[in-house]
Amino acid sequence: MNLHKRRDFLKLCIGSAPGWVLARRLNAGAGSLQETVPGSIRKPRSVDRYIDPLPIPKILKPESVSSEGPLYRVGMSEFAHTLHSQLPPTRVWGYAGQFPGPTIEAERGKPLVIAWENHLPVQHLFAIDPRIQGAAPPTAAVRTAPCVHGGRVPEESNGLPERWLVPGQTIRARYPNNQSAAALWYHDRAAGISRLNVYAGLSGLYLLLDEEERKAANPASDYEIPLILRDCTLDDHGQLVYATTFDDGQMPPPGTWAPECLGELPLINGALYPYLEVEPRAYRFRVVNAANQRFFELFLNLAKDPIQVPSLVNFQQIGGDGGLLPSRVALHKLLLAPGERADLLVDFSGYAGKTVTLSNGAAAPFPSWDVVHPHHAALYELMQFRVTLARKDVSAAPSRPDVSNFPAMTAGPATATRDFILAEEMDRSGRSLGVRINGKGYRDPATESVRLGSTERWRFINDTEYAHPMHVDLAQFHVIERQGYSVVALRNGSIEPVGTARPAPANERGWKDTAVVNPREILTLLVRFEGYPGRYVFGSQILEQADKSLMRPYECLPA
Repeated sequence: MNLHKRRDFLKLCIGSAPGWVLARRLNAGAGSLQETVPGSIRKPRSVDRYIDPLPIPKILKPESVSSEGPLYRVGMSEFAHTLHSQLPPTRVWGYAGQFPGPTIEAERGKPLVIAWENHLPVQHLFAIDPRIQGAAPPTAAVRTAPCVHGGRVPEESNGLPERWLVPGQTIRARYPNNQSAAALWYHDRAAGISRLNVYAGLSGLYLLLDEEERKAANPASDYEIPLILRDCTLDDHGQLVYATTFDDGQMPPPGTWAPECLGELPLINGALYPYLEVEPRAYRFRVVNAANQRFFELFLNLAKDPIQVPSLVNFQQIGGDGGLLPSRVALHKLLLAPGERADLLVDFSGYAGKTVTLSNGAAAPFPSWDVVHPHHAALYELMQFRVTLARKDVSAAPSRPDVSNFPAMTAGPATATRDFILAEEMDRSGRSLGVRINGKGYRDPATESVRLGSTERWRFINDTEYAHPMHVDLAQFHVIERQGYSVVALRNGSIEPVGTARPAPANERGWKDTAVVNPREILTLLVRFEGYPGRYVFGSQILEQADKSLMRPYECLPA
């Protein structure tokens, strides 16, 4: 049966199915709870949960200071890292010898320079598909292109996919930091292999700070914790396995691209199922989804087991990709796509002596259309917060005031409207060959030219079965609305919205650089282009798709 026909058949079945239960079993040997799913590729590697403390990424110190600002020297290398106390050390890649990389703290308006040094071996950790553009011989197998995601950066420092470093090379990149304070992140995006490099470990947090942000966002820095989320698959020796599948659950031949990469185990700050002891007070969590493809629907659960009825702990979101929100938003669940960041306040004041589990309710892939026979393990639990420490500072405020001078969009009407149709190409057997934007990939010439200082309306029309987190380099944007469209009209060459437009939810009403467009949906953004002229990119933050074809260049022209 063709995959498209199979999808349609399953959707009809799902509509009439009374329900199903995902099987879960207890591993008697290790005493650990495992989740297993009918049709999953393999049994997940078993470890005991919540026996290791949460590691906190170290803050990187500058090597020197010059007229250009502080100089940070960041080497990329391969080393052994302990993911869990019951596992042998795992070979990973990282920045400055850390997995994930160290936190880089920058001050708004004060530039800094990073010397990125490639000390990696010439042999990649994972097999490379030479058929992907940018990865064909005689191109070096190991290449890196460090990028500060969300940064307003000159073109020469922006980490374009084709401007890579091979082992033994160094580049100096300048980061002006002339934008709103926000939690950015840095990761690799070398053409054709960014999915492999990031999966190996090349990502980290880049915090841009200022006094306004420090005053507005309580609690104090001692209670500010980064949470870098991702998933992974391990072999029986505790080593990383880059395992992909087609969307029918079948594995590709070794070294061959496939569209789905969804790990069997969660990693938080480079640890499997860690715990964090906290005081009964407010904490601030800087959360980054650094996974290749997995979405996380985060919630805080007091229930002792994921099969019990959840008992949710509410929290507040105070910021997103581009910095603080105009006002705090009370939530009990938060969907975070790859590339998105969230600034959260969690008040543990009323939970002394209790254990709160950071849990996940997102389907894999997201949103799953084949829920009767899923091919990937669901990751229901991620880590624990144990409210067991005595409170040190009883006067600390549990929340923050609203931002009175939120830097909202001040430009006039959009100078242009651009439509980008995301459509999947299929082979004769109905398997994906990747998703393209308006029928073009990254190596096709740029077709979009924008002007510095302009504001444009960009519409992403998702004609695929996957949700895509769409990212735009250099620019920040507001999410305006999401709306359905006529599939028949699109097949005939026109875009006809249908149904009621849904405005952005409250926690998406700040500045963003990454936003989700769901299947069969139009995502409308109001994009403001500020910074520098040059060549930049936009595309999906699902790295398997971005490497294949779901990324495009655009030109930013002088004002």
